[in-house]
Order: sequence, then C-alpha cells, then structure tokens
Amino acid sequence: MNQEEMLASLDRVMRLLRRRPSGKAHMGRGVFRMLNIIHSNEGISTRELAELLDLRPSSLNEKLAQLEKDQLLMRVRSPLDQRVFVVQLEPKCIAMLEEISEDRKRFNEAIGEILSDEETKILTHLASKLSDGLEQINLPENPENSHHHHGSDRRWR
Repeated sequence: MNQEEMLASLDRVMRLLRRRPSGKAHMGRGVFRMLNIIHSNEGISTRELAELLDLRPSSLNEKLAQLEKDQLLMRVRSPLDQRVFVVQLEPKCIAMLEEISEDRKRFNEAIGEILSDEETKILTHLASKLSDGLEQINLPENPENSHHHHGSDRRWR
C-alpha cells in the first residue's frame, strides 16, 4: 500500500467518524468538551472557562451566545461578585449530554468489537506518530488555523 492509498483510507475513516446518526443534532467535539467542562464545574466563570479552553474571551463569548440562543445554557451574574458572569447549563442540555455520552459509549464498544486491544494500541501509536510528524512540517496554511504553525520553516517537498 502506498501513501496515497493510506491517506485515502484515513480520509474514509475520518468521514465515517464525522457522520451523525440521522435525527441527531451535530455537536462538534469542541462544543461537547466545553459543555462537559461546564457540567463538571457548575457555575464556572466565563474567564475561568476561557482559560481552561485556551480561548480568547471574545471567541468564547461568541460560542456561548450561540449556545444561549439555542437555549442550552445561560450566563448569569455571580451572586458573589456582580462583575463576574457564570455559566449554567439548561436542563435540556444536561439531558442531551447524557444521551451523547451514552451514544459515544456504545460507539466505543462497537469499535472494540472491530479492533482488538492490541490493534487499538498499534493504531493509536501510529496515529500519534503520524500526527506528531505532520505537526513538525509546515502544512499549507489554513487561515483559520494559522496560529498553530509558529516557528517551523520546513516546507512540504
């Protein structure tokens, strides 16, 4: 198998991993992670959340505004300090997170039926090795991700 076939196989795997069951709302890993952090840290301040997620407060507030519009969370002033906003999940968001967590658990169990523990370890090692190697070279820039490629002067050959 050459590199083109390997990359085509990886692309197919990534497409399949991104698919959502019909009728399920799409929630990216970043949003799922953020909502889980809020769920685990009920009443977290927007400042603390921005630090945990390594986001600029303005970027975080943009995401929070959309989730608030979708009625998944609310931002309220802290009872301890009126200058501080804290984030709280709405009940429907908590139920949705629990459902998604169960779906992910079933999905992971299904992958466990496809790959043995040893194959999972090998695939994890190879994926990490490839990711680490790709991070060391200067990939063609995506303007949205340009902040991830500082300092490297190596180029694709």
